[in-house]
Amino acid sequence: MQFAREEARKYQIDADFVQETALPAFEIRRVAGRLVIAAPTPLETLYGVYECAEHFGGYTFFEPGRDRFDASRRVSPCAANLPDETLVPARLPLLKRRGFIQEFPFNEETPALFDWMAKNKLNYLLVWMKYYDELSEDLKHAAAVRGIEIESGHHNFDYWIPGKAYGKTHPEFFAEINGKRISPSGNAELLLSEQLCTTNPELRAEIARRMLEYCEAHPEVKTISLVPNDGFGWCECENCSKFYDKNKKGDFYSLSEHVYKADRIYHDMVRDIAARVNRIRPDLQITMVAYINYCAPSEGFTLNPGMAVHFAPYWRCINHEISDPECPINSHYADDLRKWCAAKRGGEVNVYEYYMGVNFYLSLPMIHFHEMFHELQWYNKIGVDGILTQFHIPHWSVYGLNYYLMGKAARGESETEAIASIFGRLFGADAVQALDFYRNIKKLLLTMGKCHIPYPYSLFRRTKLADYRSLLAQARALSESNPQDRFRRELVIWMEYLCRFKTFFDQMHARTATVEDAHHLLEWIHSHHDTHVFVQNRFDSYFQAIEEDLRTGHEWLHFNIDWEDDYIRRHVSLLK
Repeated sequence: MQFAREEARKYQIDADFVQETALPAFEIRRVAGRLVIAAPTPLETLYGVYECAEHFGGYTFFEPGRDRFDASRRVSPCAANLPDETLVPARLPLLKRRGFIQEFPFNEETPALFDWMAKNKLNYLLVWMKYYDELSEDLKHAAAVRGIEIESGHHNFDYWIPGKAYGKTHPEFFAEINGKRISPSGNAELLLSEQLCTTNPELRAEIARRMLEYCEAHPEVKTISLVPNDGFGWCECENCSKFYDKNKKGDFYSLSEHVYKADRIYHDMVRDIAARVNRIRPDLQITMVAYINYCAPSEGFTLNPGMAVHFAPYWRCINHEISDPECPINSHYADDLRKWCAAKRGGEVNVYEYYMGVNFYLSLPMIHFHEMFHELQWYNKIGVDGILTQFHIPHWSVYGLNYYLMGKAARGESETEAIASIFGRLFGADAVQALDFYRNIKKLLLTMGKCHIPYPYSLFRRTKLADYRSLLAQARALSESNPQDRFRRELVIWMEYLCRFKTFFDQMHARTATVEDAHHLLEWIHSHHDTHVFVQNRFDSYFQAIEEDLRTGHEWLHFNIDWEDDYIRRHVSLLK
């Protein structure tokens, strides 16, 4: 409660705090001419303070570290002679867990991130274990006082059984492929398709032991992951092969049609290790992931107490809502998600989303405002417990509206009011023009084809340069109306980037692009390193693949991973 009082003073919120445990969430009232924040917990009281700051205090918490204040929006809800009234009624949050997936180290922006999450009532952060291990005690405390639970996990087979430590002493712990145990590369940055011999009983015992040891060393951690290394590469030894039918392949929608399903072997491992851990530490939660060739629960698998799944609709279509039965991609993800909710026996289901464009952080357009509210309502209806999305602060001017509105939607706020409010706060008198600008981006995505999975090839092969030039003109008009506004200036940079990338794409497919052209585009992107438009290092690695194609004459489709390129070719013919 002390932190809530400090924040109230900081944002000039003069209010009385009342604890009412019967409330489902905070409630803001006017009582006898005083502002009252009633809440069941200190965290909900803090949320009430931030709600007052946005609702009455003239503040907008759109972006980490960059609070907006507009004195003209500051109002006094407790003017003399006004009757007692509930100003903001208590509302049960739509989803229990609401937050982010962090795929980068903690850095100087982390305090601002934690601050922003609390202001937008987000309470969960999933990070790689290697990054959690670098988190300072001060930052752990900063997250805790803001009600943010941090899950130490993500892809972590290599963390629990690192190849450098076990490769020579226990080679039997690693996958057998084509009759031979793999030699783990130790490349902790990628580890694509390097898995473990998951049926090995000694391996399972060692992972359970290490989990318990880890949580004893980090007593603040209550949720940890057991998630395969990214990609495929599952063990084919005699025992592991009993869990496969090599004639039963994965699915087109989940990019796993070229490999056999790994659901049974993975789920058997999770069931066993979670039971071992929970016998000793029933307070711990073990999370797993539903992804690529292990998207759906295997037959008979249940999510028991102390277990949770993060369901990842990887390469989902963004032109349809996830529950749309007409979408040949999303409809399958929806079926899988229903099955996971039906498998709950005291466990939990979270959706692992990609509201930053699904793949590679390339700042391609994803306008998902209204759809997000509808999807989260549907998640609540079928029994989903949480919503998490990948993100990066360096591209906030591109996807920040998705992140901001996700917080509103996950708390069950009104779709119409939330969207109208943030556009009014960001654009003032130009809100109508700004809404038109975003509607035109959305219209471009919807009219270029039935389905769209936002990698560059899907976007640029079905659109024209004139489309982006028109959007650039709109962005410039918004910026010229208020040239001091950084966010508006960065919308111009974003649209200019799309014009430049589209031009380069057309040159690539006309076979006229050169390595120098690629360098020039990348240099232009780097010239805007001080903006919140680009995740710079992602472009560095992506353009390495493009330049390789230009040098070799290889057809450029995406990132030069053969199986990914094959799916893109299939998308062209099947998704039209």
